[in-house]
Amino acid sequence: MRTFFLGALPCLLMAQAPPLAYEDILKLARTSPEQYRTEALLAERHRALSGTRGFLREGPSLGVAAGPRTNPISPTTTDQSVELDLPLFLAPGTRRRLEESLGLADPALREAARTEARFHLRRAYLDAWLSERLLQLREADLATVESWLKAARARLEAGADPGFQVSLVEGEVLRAQADLDEARRQRLHAWAALRGVADVPGIATPLADPGEALPPQAEGLAVKFETSAFRRALQGRLNLEEQAMRHQEAVATSRWSLRGSYAKEGEERIGKVGLAYRFSRPGEGQALRRETEATLQATRRELEVALLELDARFQSALTRLQAATPPLPFKGFDLSLKAISLRLSEGKERPSEALPIRRQLLEAQAASYRRLQAAHLLTAELQALTAEVNP
Repeated sequence: MRTFFLGALPCLLMAQAPPLAYEDILKLARTSPEQYRTEALLAERHRALSGTRGFLREGPSLGVAAGPRTNPISPTTTDQSVELDLPLFLAPGTRRRLEESLGLADPALREAARTEARFHLRRAYLDAWLSERLLQLREADLATVESWLKAARARLEAGADPGFQVSLVEGEVLRAQADLDEARRQRLHAWAALRGVADVPGIATPLADPGEALPPQAEGLAVKFETSAFRRALQGRLNLEEQAMRHQEAVATSRWSLRGSYAKEGEERIGKVGLAYRFSRPGEGQALRRETEATLQATRRELEVALLELDARFQSALTRLQAATPPLPFKGFDLSLKAISLRLSEGKERPSEALPIRRQLLEAQAASYRRLQAAHLLTAELQALTAEVNP
C-alpha cells in the first residue's frame, strides 16, 4: 500500500498543480532560431568592421628570420631580420557609412527578432489552449452519447422505440470516438509546437484561460506601424546590406600595402620603409563590380518583397480588427445539453431528434472557443506589428 502511494504521488501532485498561465510560459521562453540568425548576422558585420580599423585592410603581418653568415676570413656571425607588412584600406568613408548603418540597424533587428519570437510563443500557447478545450469538449461529448446509447437500448428493450434509434446512437458513438482521437492528436501536436518555443514539461499540462480579449483601438495603429520595429528592421537591413557589400568591394579592390623591415647583417644595421602595390588580373575589378551590383539588386528586391508582405500582413490584421465583433461566450451549452438528455431519458425526445440538436450545440461551443482564440491571436499580432524599438 505504501509503495502504491509513493508511486501515485507524482500524479497526484501534477493533478493538483495550478494551470500554467501565459505569464509562466513567457518566463520559460526559448531563444528562437531567428534571434540566433540575427546575432550571427550582426556579429559578422561587426567582424568585417573591426577588420578595417585603423586604415588597415586586414591584420598586419610580421616576419622574423635569422641565419648564420659564414666567412673564411672573419668568424661566423648570425644575421637577423624583421619584416612588417601593413595592408592599407584607403576608403574611410565606406567604413564610416557601414559603421553608421550598423549602429542604426542593430537595435531594430534585435527588437524585431525578439518581438516575432514572442508572437510565435503567444500563438503556440493559444493553439495549445484551444486544443485542450476541444479535447475536453470531445471527451465530454463521448460520455454523453454513451449515456444516450444506454438510454436508447433501455427504451428498445421496453418496446418504446424501434431498433434503428439505437443504431443511430451507435453510429454517433463511433463518430464521437473518431473526433476524440483527432482531438488527442491535435493536442499532442499543439503541445509539441509549444515545447519548441518554451521550456514547458514534456507531458501536456493544463493551461490557464487567456482571459478576456481586449483588441486595440484602430485609431493610430497605422502611424505606429510606420515606425514599428518590423519596418525599421527591414529598412535598416537593406541599408546595412548595401553598405556591407560596398565595404566588401572596397576591401577586395584595395591594392596598397605599407612595408617596413629591419635587418642586422654582421656589424651592419639596415632599415627600410616602402610601399607595395598588388596588380589585379585582367577583368578582375570589372567582374567584382558586376557581382556586387547583381547581389545588391537581388538583396534589395528580396527586402522590398518582404516589406510588401509585411504591409499586407498589417492591412489584413487591421481589416479583421475593423470587422470583428466581441467574442461572446456560448453560455447555454451545458444547460441545453442537460435538458435534452433529460427529455431523452424521459421519452419526450427520440435519438433521431436529439442527435442533430446535440451536434449543433457541440459545434456552437467549439466555435465560441475558436472565436476567443482568434480574437486573442489578432490582438497579439497587432501588438507585434506595432511594437516600437526600445530605446
